[in-house]
Amino acid sequence: MRFGASFLLSLAIAACVALPSSASTIQLGINGDAQVGSNYIDFGQYPNGAPYTPAPGYGTFEVSLVNAGVFSSAGVTTGEFGTIQSLNEPPGPVTLPSAFMTFDTGGSNLQLWATNIPPGDVGPFTLTDTADGAVASFDVDGYVWDTNTGSKVDTFTGTFSATFDGQTVADLFTNLPIDTPFSATFTATVVPTTTPEPASMLLMGAGLLGVGLVSRRKARKS
Repeated sequence: MRFGASFLLSLAIAACVALPSSASTIQLGINGDAQVGSNYIDFGQYPNGAPYTPAPGYGTFEVSLVNAGVFSSAGVTTGEFGTIQSLNEPPGPVTLPSAFMTFDTGGSNLQLWATNIPPGDVGPFTLTDTADGAVASFDVDGYVWDTNTGSKVDTFTGTFSATFDGQTVADLFTNLPIDTPFSATFTATVVPTTTPEPASMLLMGAGLLGVGLVSRRKARKS
């Protein structure tokens, strides 16, 4: 019985610690305009492009896609606009002076804060020649902040991509800086919490009940 009680208690503790988190899925898509340099990206005023605002200034974007998740739950809808901060950061951890992205209307309680820019082939950029032209992409990692609750509710990875029609990667290096429309998609993963779920509570109860039964039997024998 001692082994059985220990097993139930261990199972209860494991169920409370190893809580499931939702899988990463594309929850948000945006469109905007940018000016790409060798070590910076300045966002413009979508859909007009210029003026392009140097970091740490802001450009604007339009929401093009909202799937089920934190953005949809907060009221973000396709067609609404937001602000996005220009970047002049090397790859690696980043500390921006303010939120990387905000939403103007339905999702105004959400902010996206950037914490890391993964390295690409050239600085933060990954450059690829395609049949449609050169493609430049880069990622930004961070977390979603809910200003209503004052807490982190998700982590995210944003993948930005721009296609330069009729140009090769070699052409890009001879024409920088260059203005271009871009699109971006954001995958989000719910931040794990330490609050036990109902099933975990049941397992904990079973474990504690097993410990209690063993204790009673030991007390009766003595």
